[in-house]
Amino acid sequence: MVKIAEIAKRANVSVGTVDRVIHNRGRVSKETEKKVRQIIEELNYKPNILARSLSLSKDFRFGVLMPKINADNYYWEQAIKGINKAQKELRVHKVSIMYFHYEGYSETSFRNTSNKALNAHLDGLLIVPTIYKSVDDEFVRKIPANLPYVFFNSNIPSSNYLSYIGQDSYQSGVMAGNLMRTSIHGPGTVAVLTMLHDDYHINKRLKGFETVFESDDEIKIKIYGAQRTEDKLTFEKILNDIFQENEDLVGVFVTTALTYRVAEYIKDYSPKNQIRIIGYDLTNKNVLYLKEGLIDFLIGQRPEMQGYHGIYSLYRKIILKEEVDRQIMMPLDIITKANIEYYHRYYLS
Repeated sequence: MVKIAEIAKRANVSVGTVDRVIHNRGRVSKETEKKVRQIIEELNYKPNILARSLSLSKDFRFGVLMPKINADNYYWEQAIKGINKAQKELRVHKVSIMYFHYEGYSETSFRNTSNKALNAHLDGLLIVPTIYKSVDDEFVRKIPANLPYVFFNSNIPSSNYLSYIGQDSYQSGVMAGNLMRTSIHGPGTVAVLTMLHDDYHINKRLKGFETVFESDDEIKIKIYGAQRTEDKLTFEKILNDIFQENEDLVGVFVTTALTYRVAEYIKDYSPKNQIRIIGYDLTNKNVLYLKEGLIDFLIGQRPEMQGYHGIYSLYRKIILKEEVDRQIMMPLDIITKANIEYYHRYYLS
């Protein structure tokens, strides 16, 4: 059976655009509509009439279980934009979104909030699993068998999820390692700041990064870990240790969106060596220091697209009764001072 996602892929448009064309609603340019309808005809796509009729008579409630918007330097703000965009497009199908926000990386908050989500009589659930693996596994065991759920940004591979939407964390780490390796000159130490040792996708990033340097005798990789926190004093203590212990420091790799903390420290510390900084995500402070040249590379994860596709995966499975891709992989975007304005204009507008 032909899926809307296939039509969107061939037409090089979003799933929401195809949905608007099929249901004759919303603004779509004549050129785009013509292209989409041509592909629909070529593929002999037939809308699911039963699902459409059911959607007219039933309200659908999708829950979103994720950190509070201010966690990770407001990284989640972009994800919420994508989720809200999908909800707006699917309003005709009576899809509503209920948010369940938990405190940063608090086990207690996650447990309490996730219990509220599971007791909210939802039709589907979109989840960011960012706590410890033991807590995540405990939560997954509580999810009813008849409640479809989608992971985004991070994954629990052993669970019975409907779909995972995010990056290949291992390859992301490999890419970060290659960026570091090609941008540093001569021998030295590269420090890796990693938080939450039990976090699946953070560990995958770390493993991919280390793999790049396995056969490199000139570069030493030293791992520095802490509980994930945005507390400035905590970071300053870790960074003090890094700079005191490594006079030959040539690079710092940050496995989270808190890359700006290293840039702040280096700006005040003014080390003699040129130190390369590589990290994740286009949060406001990260972008500020990228533009100033203190951060060399940021790896973008397109959280808005992740949230958007997450809601549409639930929609296709629950309302359209279509099969959903088990994995929807996000591109590994390399953002620099030179291309940040272009990226903002075309991918974050």
